[in-house]
Order: sequence, then structure tokens, then C-alpha cells
Amino acid sequence: MPMSTSAARQDVTACILCSRNCGLSVEVENNQFKKIKGDEQHPFSQGYICQKAARLEHYQQHADRLTHPLKRQADGSFQEIPWDQAIQEIADQLVEIRDAHGGTAFASVGGGGQGNHLGAAYGRQLLYAMKSFYAYNSLAQEKTGDFWVNGRLFGSQACHTTEDVEHADYVLFIGTNPFQAHGIPNARDTLKHIKKDPNRTIVVFDPRVTETAKQADIHVQLKPGTDSYLMSAMIAIMLREDLYDQAFIQKHTHGFEQVKQAFSAVPIE
Repeated sequence: MPMSTSAARQDVTACILCSRNCGLSVEVENNQFKKIKGDEQHPFSQGYICQKAARLEHYQQHADRLTHPLKRQADGSFQEIPWDQAIQEIADQLVEIRDAHGGTAFASVGGGGQGNHLGAAYGRQLLYAMKSFYAYNSLAQEKTGDFWVNGRLFGSQACHTTEDVEHADYVLFIGTNPFQAHGIPNARDTLKHIKKDPNRTIVVFDPRVTETAKQADIHVQLKPGTDSYLMSAMIAIMLREDLYDQAFIQKHTHGFEQVKQAFSAVPIE
């Protein structure tokens, strides 16, 4: 006999709201979230949970969440219409745009978030159907340079690195607030462990006195927009004082002398 959707059940899953994918233990009743906790059996997060996953019920039940298609009327108001009608009308208009103006008149935007990769897969199929190749998403700005650098460092753009913050002795947080944004393993626990360890150091570069900055051993409160000047001065100091592995540079890099010459001109003082 199939399980009734009204029966309460316990599921284990993982959060998709950032790259850490922490394990979740979810109680479901009437096909709705009832209770969300961290999964203590998860080998990575070990029961850790942040406010994003803890508030999934809020997002699922939010009063402003749309549950039916709404069609704009001539007077600017919206009228609820059936799903079949909405899908058909949208499809008809897309085909009309493609036939009248060609694929270059259409572009997709979005589909770049952590975990919602199906949106990108289906969006790509829609691009093919529309005979377009224009796709824009947040990852294009966030990750293009990241993968380019990985390609230059490791010889392959398919090699994607991640920070090793949880094992680091000296950490620089530049314009980021992992206490709220997370993005590092078990963020608040990790920050607490580093702060309590006298042999480890947290440095924060941020105009704001964030929650992470309050825990830092050193908080450099820059003026907004001056990060690049600070980075340039740090690199210039490393070069001036020979604080780099010269043998490694000679063996593994190209064009170092040009880079050194450019940064040697930085007015550190």
C-alpha cells in the first residue's frame, strides 16, 4: 500500500544553499517541513546547521510565495490562470520571437546557483530550442576568473580548488563575513576553534565591523574600494624583502620578471 502524504516521516538529505552541502535530518508531515535539524551522522558536517537550512520551512510556507501562475492584465493587475494555459502562452510567445527575430533575440539569465543545477540543464535545452547561445548567470562573473587562474596554476581549468580554512594557522578574510555567509566548513564552529587556539590567527580586511571582524586577532578596517591597493602593497613587500620561493618561481612560472617590475613600482609607504 502506498504511503499517505499526510503521514509523518523522517528523511535525511543535504542542504543545497551553499557549496558545503551540510547534512540535514528533516521531519515531513502533510508533505510539508515540520522540523529541520543537522544530521549528526553526516560524515562532513556532523550535525552542524546554519540559519539558511534551519529556515527552509519559512521559505516553503512564506505568505508571498507564488503557488499558481499570474498573468498581467491590461490595467496592471494580475489574474490567476491554469498551468497549462500559462505554459502554452509562454511557449507560443517564445516561438514567435524566435521565428520573427532569430535566436540572437533570446537569452537565458540565471541557473547558476549552488544545488539548483537542473535549472541550468533545462535552460540549456531551451537555448537549443530557441537557436540561441546567450546564457548569463552569476557564476560567469564569480567563477570565470577562478577557473582561469586554476588553469594557469594547475594546467587544467577542470581542476577546482577550495580553501583549507579549517586547517589553516593564519587566515585572511578579505571582504567576507563567513559568520553569516558561511561558505567554509561548519563556519561558526571553525571560527570559534581558530579564535580559541593561541597558535592560530584570524585577520579580517573589511570596512565593516562584522561578526567575523569582532572575532579577529587583527581587523584592518579599510576604506571601501581600497582592497586592490592593500593587495598590491603586500605583493610589493614580498618582492622587496624576498619573501617568496625563488626556486619554485623559476621552475614553475613564466613572465615573473615583468610582474616583479610592475609591482616594484608600487609606492608601499
